Amino acid sequence: MEPQCSKVSLNNLMRFFFVWIVLIVQLYSITTFNEGIQSPNTSYVNTIQTPESINNIHDENLTEQNSSEYNNTAFTTVAPEKKQTIFLSYEQVPRRVFVGQIFPIKVKALIATEDFDEIKDTVIQDNGVQTRNIDDKWKWQNNEIFYKTFYFKVLDKNATFPKISLELYQDNQLTDSQIFPPLALNIINLNADKYFSNVIASSLEIIKSKTTNFDEKNLITVLEIEAKNSNLKDFKLSTVLRDGIDSATYNAPKSKIYYYAIIPKHTENLTFSYFNTRKNSFEKLNVKIIVDDDQVSTQSNLNPTDNNFKLYKDLTYGVVILGLLILLLRRRKLIYFLLLAGTIALFVFNMSPLSSIKIASNTKVLILPTQNSTVFFVTPRIIYAQKIKTINHYIKIILPNGKIGWIKDSNVIEN
Repeated sequence: MEPQCSKVSLNNLMRFFFVWIVLIVQLYSITTFNEGIQSPNTSYVNTIQTPESINNIHDENLTEQNSSEYNNTAFTTVAPEKKQTIFLSYEQVPRRVFVGQIFPIKVKALIATEDFDEIKDTVIQDNGVQTRNIDDKWKWQNNEIFYKTFYFKVLDKNATFPKISLELYQDNQLTDSQIFPPLALNIINLNADKYFSNVIASSLEIIKSKTTNFDEKNLITVLEIEAKNSNLKDFKLSTVLRDGIDSATYNAPKSKIYYYAIIPKHTENLTFSYFNTRKNSFEKLNVKIIVDDDQVSTQSNLNPTDNNFKLYKDLTYGVVILGLLILLLRRRKLIYFLLLAGTIALFVFNMSPLSSIKIASNTKVLILPTQNSTVFFVTPRIIYAQKIKTINHYIKIILPNGKIGWIKDSNVIEN
């Protein structure tokens, strides 16, 4: 019986040994597999990452590739929106305007800040509409309200309202600004006749007129004209030989010009028209041409020679001469004779003021005695002319060809 037991034990031992070996192999395989999962050098790691790991890797790559861009944006902050402190609105706007017209627009500014000591306006773009008084000051009304009346001139049918900025300054530093709101303009072209003077105004008046001989064939007429809300500087007539504006003043809304026209001697009336914006129609005016034969009178002062003053002066001379004559006849003294002779000589000299003067070459002979007067003749050489009168450093002369003009007294050559 002993051999059989031994045989059984040996078989059991072999089975146990086989199972042990299988377990050892299994344990070794598991250990190797786990080490492969934890190894950073295997390709398997790159294929089974979690979503969190993938996002982390993506962010790292972006940071490496675009580090400068992302660093800049990372420190950028959005500034809070600035509170508006200037509110602009239009108070008076014309329903329509005409090409060439100067028209007013009243603007209201509500300024909800005290951080300024000066208000300025700047034309950013005119768009075919001139701003005439951009430098005028705003007028304070009350509290935070300011007003200003702007005067604009339309230059073109397709013009649009200019782009203007109201700016606030404190200690010469810009603190705030606001662009004027857009404004639609209804612009119309006038269909005028040949008498149209190019003037568009709410009113126009001829204050004075004077006509004198210009040369053998022509007259010169000078008009003093005043207008309101007008483009009076554009005054020009196509029905005269030659014309121009010698001086002009503008004090909104009024303006004044001294206009001259060279016309033929046979002219009886000077006719022109302007467009009245209040009546919405053309108005025609006629100036009767009356020639003043007194060459001593001045063309610059459109007031005719003060007849009352001249009369008083002549009467004074007459009374003095008569008194001296009576004294001379009664007392027959030399002193009265000398006084009488001197008074008569002075009276004759005043009545005949013409004298010859020498004028330098290249002297500009002006139509009127004003700084910006039109030059109608330049002396080609030294010439002699008849002196008529002197006013404010200007001398009225008669040229050898009979034309009358003005020169500066500095152009006279003293003998």
